Amino acid sequence: MDSRSEARSEALARVIERIAVVTRDVTARGGYPFKARGLGRGAMNVLFALSRSDGVRVAELAERLGITSGAVTQTVDALKEAGLVMSEVPADDRRGRIIRLAPDARHEVDGFEREYVEAVAPGFDALSDADVLELDRILAAIDVEGAR
Repeated sequence: MDSRSEARSEALARVIERIAVVTRDVTARGGYPFKARGLGRGAMNVLFALSRSDGVRVAELAERLGITSGAVTQTVDALKEAGLVMSEVPADDRRGRIIRLAPDARHEVDGFEREYVEAVAPGFDALSDADVLELDRILAAIDVEGAR
């Protein structure tokens, strides 16, 4: 491995470690939406993905999350039974379903996200607004699914 490749590997390891710290912080805080319902990580991932849209097709949700459409359908069916999501068949394409957060679920997810962002924001105070936008751009460019 040449020195450039080694430096890159070391930098990537630091980035992944820092992302893990943020992830552990979410877990350590212990207060996340629907905790009392005992939802697993997969269900929470679906809820957070849905919070970023006004409705999404199962196939698109599967692609975003890097899981199969069958896994999304199974999770969505359980969330629908729990009253956390709604689904509808679009008039223009009767083959698929549009999945949306139920209003109460949206309120809870949005509230958690807002409180969490406020709580961790001081950790980003050293970054300018431009740095935060650049970090967002960089993280969005990471293709974790493509690496599998």
